[in-house]
Amino acid sequence: LECAEPCDGGGVPQRRGWMAYCSSNQFNSAFVLVLFGAVLLLSSLDVQPARVADVRWTRSDDGRRPAAVTSEGPRAEDARLRASLPANRPAVGTCESLECAARLGVSEPSWVDLTFQPRIDWRGGGVRGDCVAGELEYIMPKYCSPRAKTAGGWPSEARLREADVHASGLPQAGLGELAALLGGKTLLVMGDSVMEQFYNTLQCLAAKESLKVPHSASHESFLLATKPLWNRGKRKKPPKLPVEVASGMRMMYARVTTMQPDEVEAAIGSADVVLLNWGLHYQEMDGYRTDLHHSMARLEAFAAEPGRAALFQETGAQHFKSSDRRGYATGEWEQRDKSSDKLCSCQRTEDFNVNTRNRVLHEVLGSGSYPHVRLLPFYNLTLPRWRWHFGNCTHRPNGWNYDTCCDCTHFCFSPAMWGAHLHSLLAVLRRTAVAEKPAETVRERVARAARRSLSETRRRGLTHRI
Repeated sequence: LECAEPCDGGGVPQRRGWMAYCSSNQFNSAFVLVLFGAVLLLSSLDVQPARVADVRWTRSDDGRRPAAVTSEGPRAEDARLRASLPANRPAVGTCESLECAARLGVSEPSWVDLTFQPRIDWRGGGVRGDCVAGELEYIMPKYCSPRAKTAGGWPSEARLREADVHASGLPQAGLGELAALLGGKTLLVMGDSVMEQFYNTLQCLAAKESLKVPHSASHESFLLATKPLWNRGKRKKPPKLPVEVASGMRMMYARVTTMQPDEVEAAIGSADVVLLNWGLHYQEMDGYRTDLHHSMARLEAFAAEPGRAALFQETGAQHFKSSDRRGYATGEWEQRDKSSDKLCSCQRTEDFNVNTRNRVLHEVLGSGSYPHVRLLPFYNLTLPRWRWHFGNCTHRPNGWNYDTCCDCTHFCFSPAMWGAHLHSLLAVLRRTAVAEKPAETVRERVARAARRSLSETRRRGLTHRI
């Protein structure tokens, strides 16, 4: 063994400590013998590395916590999806045991300016350093033009792509590929504000790739015809932000935070493809489990039809600062250190307790009762992005938490992150029946119903005059 530091003539290092490996010749000989014996002992043991992808939780008697870890393999469709993706993509699913938990660090280059203070400059375009608020009104003027705009007080797209080391090497996709796959069909993105961030990116790409076409009269008629479906229930919030692209694909977004049966019915009556997520707004997991089972039963019947697809996206990672003295952190808002509400700082998430909401989602989809409802990975893509949050978001123009806004949930805009997620969406969609020719698309069915209703109205009017 060579000295870690210069030694004096007697072979003793000039600085003592447990990292100094050189000493007297006798010590060196004894150390080598001990090391050799340890190697022989380890080689005799049958030690197998933990297989992260095969770890699954079994349900405990009360259904509230994992009882034990098993080594059962993933569902067949998850295995096929994993095989189709490059090796450097995040694993399908989320970490579900301590064996796959890893401590996170700072991976971005030193020149990347991602801090949580001071507050985001909302009037200056929703910017703080390299963080641009990932919402439509802030990204559209900067990154959604067919011609690249010269950065004026905000980071360029090229800079953001280089800064996002977490998406480096991950395959990317554009909206054109999705539009080609879903030509003539209607996509509904349904969920909370993080889902809306993804939909905002799809809107951005429609403009950037010159795919967006003017809002047609038939599209407006479709929205009017399906609006009553959304007005039956409690919230009465029809989809918004409709977009139509050159292939005939239509998109819209519905803001939904928890499951409502009437909204599930409205969704499958308004779209050929439903991409949804509920999660962050659930705090009681037994209720979440029950709602998932109720909605999955209806989505399963819908997705089993040719030309249809239902995808449930994993809940993304949160990175709220925790006050847990053990150093563990779930990142969940409910477990946050409340002092950070006024002095905002997000932190890396170790998630040693395993992501609660995604564990329930995996349990429900892993039951085998809903084989046509597909899981869309998202958690692993967001887990290492603890620096990519809004942070201090006080004085927002909409007045939300005006003086105490600390956001470790929503993400600063990253074209590479959403490009990787779009690629994952395409990979899952291609394993569904969405490419098969349906008996009729949802817009054909709605148009037929509208014609029948009009005919009935005219017939009643004629009968009344007679």
